[in-house]
Amino acid sequence: MLGRLTALLALAALLAAPVVHQQQAKADDHEVVIGFAIAFSGWMSQYDGPPYQGALMAIDEFNAEGGILGKQIRAVSADTKTDIVQGSKAGADVAAQGAQFMIVSCDYDMGAPSATVANSHNMISISPCASDAKMGVQGIGPYAFTLNTYGQGEGAGMAKYAYVDRGWRKAYMLLDASAEYTKSICHGFLEQWKTYGGEVIGVDSFMQGDASIASQVTRYKQLAAERGEPEFLYLCSYGGGAVSAIRQFRSAGIDVPTGGGDSMDGDYWAEAVPGLSDHYASAFGSIWGDDPRPEVNAFFDRYAAMYGAPAETSFPLNGYSVIQIIKIAAERAGSLDSDAVLAELNKFNKEPLLWGETTYTADTHIDLGHVLTIVQIQDGKGSHAGKGGPENPPPLRLIFEDFTEDLYGS
Repeated sequence: MLGRLTALLALAALLAAPVVHQQQAKADDHEVVIGFAIAFSGWMSQYDGPPYQGALMAIDEFNAEGGILGKQIRAVSADTKTDIVQGSKAGADVAAQGAQFMIVSCDYDMGAPSATVANSHNMISISPCASDAKMGVQGIGPYAFTLNTYGQGEGAGMAKYAYVDRGWRKAYMLLDASAEYTKSICHGFLEQWKTYGGEVIGVDSFMQGDASIASQVTRYKQLAAERGEPEFLYLCSYGGGAVSAIRQFRSAGIDVPTGGGDSMDGDYWAEAVPGLSDHYASAFGSIWGDDPRPEVNAFFDRYAAMYGAPAETSFPLNGYSVIQIIKIAAERAGSLDSDAVLAELNKFNKEPLLWGETTYTADTHIDLGHVLTIVQIQDGKGSHAGKGGPENPPPLRLIFEDFTEDLYGS
């Protein structure tokens, strides 16, 4: 969990505790109701909590400026408890509380049940950061969106940073095979790395719950002795499993630069790996005041003022941007009607949101070309490092088809 953030989320969950209604409620004519069917408890709360806080900031700021179409924005919520079954119940709950739009979890598997409920109500749902393209038309239906790039593109972006920006040519990959997200970023990295002509000395795997990866460390050392030490180790994992893997590699004297996905954003976790340096991760922006975009630095200053502590990840940017999306599309449509708002969302073309430019089409409800930020940890402290946009995005077949055997076997 995220320390300071956990306490804030507990308070937020208490203040926004949902009430189960027996009949469908209706929004007041003078308000816009946005429902949050997200995880306030369980491991998913560390990824859902920061966007929620960013969204609450946007709601406060937009209400001070007149809301949406002159109507004040009101948030309602329900806790999915990081449980797929509870996800459907949470979606039904916020719909019963009168939600006109729904925000769902930052993961396709966890967010899909709520998004499916929204789609059945012809209600627009948006995940602030699910990186699976199925969180859209293909996996849920026409009313579902996500505010992220796809996982394979995220991995490809890190490959671009490592190969082009840093000049590394030899890599090793360690895959946490317990999640589709981790598989996606590894697949995208490998496809792009091979496209560049980079060498992969080996690929190994483990599971999130493994207490020890001693055998993987041993195999790594054997490969490094046989094929030469790699210049970069791409770790496709999240949460405690990712931190444990880095700690065990570093403890074994392996100091090769490491990289990870946006699940390793921030430096709050680096204290678990004392003196950690040369670690890189995808992110939505830098939280340390050194982002090249002044509006991002200003946002995190306001965040710290509102919540009494600095942000621990860049995920609040996406929560804020989700409310921006709803406001922009509704005001262009001149209506809160789902189909009218949907028509405007499908026209987004490099829309300048806080998290960055965003493009949607009627067939693609995820931004396939979004350029992520690369952040780094040096001596235990985080900072901005560069950009992670792929020069040659991997083929779209990576998104929906099972290409794994062909990719790893070639």
